Amino acid sequence: MGRVLSAERNDRRVFATLDGLRGVAAVFVAMRHIAFFKALNIHGGYMAVDLFFVLSGFVIAHAYGRRFERGLSAGRFLASRYLRLWPVYLLGAVLGLIAAASHALPGRDNLTGAEVLRTAPFALAMLPGPHIKPMLYPVNSVAWSLALELLVNAVYALAWKPLKDIRVLTATLAVSAAALVYACWHYGKLDIGFMWKDWLGGLPRVAFSFTAGLAVYRLYQSKLARPRIPAWIALAVLPPLMWVRLDDFFFPLLCVLAVFPALVLAGADARPGVRAAGLFERLGAISYPLYALHKPLGEIVIHLVRHQAPRMEQLGPWIGAPFLAAIMALCVLVDRAYDRPFRKLLTAGLDDLFASLGRLRAAPDQTHADA
Repeated sequence: MGRVLSAERNDRRVFATLDGLRGVAAVFVAMRHIAFFKALNIHGGYMAVDLFFVLSGFVIAHAYGRRFERGLSAGRFLASRYLRLWPVYLLGAVLGLIAAASHALPGRDNLTGAEVLRTAPFALAMLPGPHIKPMLYPVNSVAWSLALELLVNAVYALAWKPLKDIRVLTATLAVSAAALVYACWHYGKLDIGFMWKDWLGGLPRVAFSFTAGLAVYRLYQSKLARPRIPAWIALAVLPPLMWVRLDDFFFPLLCVLAVFPALVLAGADARPGVRAAGLFERLGAISYPLYALHKPLGEIVIHLVRHQAPRMEQLGPWIGAPFLAAIMALCVLVDRAYDRPFRKLLTAGLDDLFASLGRLRAAPDQTHADA
């Protein structure tokens, strides 16, 4: 187990273009949610979540497949994944609670003081809030996808061995694709999974896209299908997909079922230059803080602008662009000064915990051997 933990800490990212894709997708999610960009009508930004799931499946297969074979336990894997997400999520939850308490949430999403107190323990623990608002996570609605990420990680931790069989992987991909098409037809759109009324729709979204990521990694490993495109082209393809709106059924399904997996496969083998690689990696590093923090930060700032300088809101993207740049700069600090040190501390404690559990399990065996 010690070798597994050491390897886990020393694992390095090697897919710079995929980091860039993740960063660009996070920017479009932020632009879709921040009111300054409302006039731009970035309709397809919600599909970034499906791309995140494909990327997650690919990266998890790359980073953990061999570790499971070397003896990484499901419990250790899940604890590690939870700690990977929780520190930044916690910061977003606190900001969301502040926004809720100050009545900065948009429209009818605001909570009473009693409701804030009721939902706070759930929000801080990364659990869906009490059924008091339409959203699963009323103080930071984007957290629904993080919960599904942990759920699909748990399934993978239990099913990684059968999923190595190409027949099982193909069948899982086909069944989850059929479920995704049905869910999109049933709800009339793909933008589902974040509200109590359509939370079931989130399951096929994460099931298909994560499984597609696993399948793409298998293709990447096999070298049977590795299309080569320039790294910048891979990133340039994404904005039009996030921006355009053709319809709410066929176009989103085409993107999720075919375009995103193909884009990840092509991006995995795209080799950017040294400078571009550095930029892409930085985009990847801030993508998660940007995703987890932009909504409560945006709501607080919009609330202040509407009360203190209402004319500024009329500037729309002209004020939104520098505001988004400021959030991205803040995310660099969050990544370096908060998230990494916090996770390092938590991981060290987790290592100690699992080492102690290992010694406890070994003690009876040693006693039996001595007897």
